[in-house]
Amino acid sequence: MKTINKRHPFCFLAAAAMLAIAPVDSPLGAETARLQEAITETVADLEALWAEEACETVIVKKKGHPLATVACSGNFDRAQRAKFLDVLFKHAFVLQTESYRLRPQHGMYLYKTLFGRRVVYFKLFVRNANDLWPRNPVVGHQVALYIQNLRSLSDLVKWRTLGVPLSFGVTLGRSDTAAISEKLKEYREEVYLAVPLEDENIEVADGSLLTISDALTPEKLDEYLKDIDEEGVQGISPLYCSRFCKNVPALRALFAAMKEKNGERELTLIDADAHTESSFYQTARIMNFRTFRAYVTSPDKGNFCQALDAFLAEQKGSASRIMAVDAADAEAFACVKNITRREAQSADFVKISQMSVTNPFR
Repeated sequence: MKTINKRHPFCFLAAAAMLAIAPVDSPLGAETARLQEAITETVADLEALWAEEACETVIVKKKGHPLATVACSGNFDRAQRAKFLDVLFKHAFVLQTESYRLRPQHGMYLYKTLFGRRVVYFKLFVRNANDLWPRNPVVGHQVALYIQNLRSLSDLVKWRTLGVPLSFGVTLGRSDTAAISEKLKEYREEVYLAVPLEDENIEVADGSLLTISDALTPEKLDEYLKDIDEEGVQGISPLYCSRFCKNVPALRALFAAMKEKNGERELTLIDADAHTESSFYQTARIMNFRTFRAYVTSPDKGNFCQALDAFLAEQKGSASRIMAVDAADAEAFACVKNITRREAQSADFVKISQMSVTNPFR
């Protein structure tokens, strides 16, 4: 059966032919013409739910009934599904059944509807999704390793030899920050900024320490962030933070400045502060950032492997965790290397961008 792309200039006529329109002066012809017009308008409105050029639509027949297939790159969470159904209802399509098949980051949804007495199918393919209704399925235990405090290009190369997806935090204010960021882009890795923030225990930071007073002074904050390139970053996290992360006005000033500097790109904030009194996570969520809490490990404590093994051994079903790891943590590196050598690998390693906010985190 011939497939019709609705973006083609002759799509309207082709769709009409697909629906076998009768003479318009007959009752059947008028009904079919209304159906064809409704399908054309509906798929246009459905595509508009995602970013421009994120979707493609084809119209075929399924067992003699019209089938409009919309394929989109993006999320399909609970709110997006409500908008999708609202478009169908607005154009007088009555929902009969809804079914779906999900895989991590990909989903297929099939809607059987009635338009008057005519059966019409709408099929939605979602790809590259972080969130899928009713949830983005996690197979087993999903782990995102956030390697922060990179001190050299050799640190970056060493961790990449593990052959698993990783997310890297580049320390803001080091002399080699720009070089490491460029190498990450060359390797097609995501760039996160590990920002050294005023801390109760740190006076001389590895990187440029942002104080509360400087964050609350727009000119000084702008000067602090001046070296961030125009292409932006995927997200930020605190490298140190105990005093700064208790100060909500300072956090809001930093987050607002990062959002303005980063333009339209969505920022992901990773709460890598281990202090229980930190307001980093709550402040970021209130400001509508995509925010995750990380399980923070330390080379001094040697607690990475124990924490990872305990998480993987949990019998509570599927779950996700971000683990913040210092790039100099040799024990953590060896632990991940041993896990990847197991015949039946118990961890599904992913990048932070691949994690869903709807998955249970532990």
